[in-house]
Amino acid sequence: MSDSRPASCWLVSQDSTGLVTSGPAALPWDPSQPPRPLVEGPVGGACEAVVRVEAAGLNYKDALACAGHEGVVRKFPLIPGIDAAGTLVYPGGGFQAGMPVVVTANQMGEGRHGGCATQLRIPFEAVVPRPAGLSAHDAMAMGTAGLTVLLACDRLDMLVSSRGQAGIGEVKNTEDDQWLVTGASGGVGMLAVATLAAAGRRVVACTRKPMAHDALKSLGASQVLSPAESIDPSTKPLVRARWTGVIDTVGGVLLADVLRAVRPGGAVAAIGMTGGTQLHTTVYPFILRGVTLAGIDTSTLPTPQERQDLWPRLAALWPRIRDVFPVTTIGLEQVGSWADAMRRGESIGRAVVVPQIARLPSCSNDER
Repeated sequence: MSDSRPASCWLVSQDSTGLVTSGPAALPWDPSQPPRPLVEGPVGGACEAVVRVEAAGLNYKDALACAGHEGVVRKFPLIPGIDAAGTLVYPGGGFQAGMPVVVTANQMGEGRHGGCATQLRIPFEAVVPRPAGLSAHDAMAMGTAGLTVLLACDRLDMLVSSRGQAGIGEVKNTEDDQWLVTGASGGVGMLAVATLAAAGRRVVACTRKPMAHDALKSLGASQVLSPAESIDPSTKPLVRARWTGVIDTVGGVLLADVLRAVRPGGAVAAIGMTGGTQLHTTVYPFILRGVTLAGIDTSTLPTPQERQDLWPRLAALWPRIRDVFPVTTIGLEQVGSWADAMRRGESIGRAVVVPQIARLPSCSNDER
């Protein structure tokens, strides 16, 4: 007999033959059940947090999870969604019932059920207070993407400043002092452009999507280039040094090409793999120019306290970009089609899932 309950999550499943399917489904637990005791992790014996989800981000990792990507999905069935925002249903973990919160990390959307649901059950170490005045929707317009960008900027600032270059907080902004963002039309890329520009950097955005140029310039990009314009066609291991710092969301061939053009003492923050997971390069940028390649990971880092410190910074950034940052609001039933578009590289900006609404016509940020 089919389940007649209304769809309250997006569920990814795998049958005995290995076939992966995903679609709207009822929650795989009773939502009226009180918090269950936890037996694993540092809070063993404590109870889980139960969150009424008001909004969830739809990230590239979530798009991969919707297709059952083995590099993301650690268990079936799985509700995707590596971040969410809402309110606590029950008190616990030092929080009061009804408190507005954001939830990230702790394997959500990978090894445990994530945010694309009307309710989320997660250990309390994944929960931090939501800054006052920041709605659940606006929090997820930035979400894990925003946390990743802040971590990347902080790391680049430390690395570049330590080598005598102008750090992010030191406005130099000359023709030679340029900061590159690859994959700039995606949510992470656009937030990177906005964050670097807000810090006074001269930002060059790299995207293959002409329709994103106006938004990128509105977010602060001084120049928008195609991938072909961003790299040197030469096969030499080192080419003309152009970039003081780079936030790379693409990986693969583009990352390898960009490394050849980083200025002495510069640094690259690698935070994506939409262009591939293999990196074929040489040691020359590292041993002849002192270039640093730094990986940024938000699935296990930062700590709860660090996340709590980062969210007010995102809340302060949002008013500067909300009118120009492309955000599309979708319902649960549209998760699959949006995930498909993201995997094909056809999306621009961020998608926010509002799971409490069974079906919601997509709308941009100026239609909310």
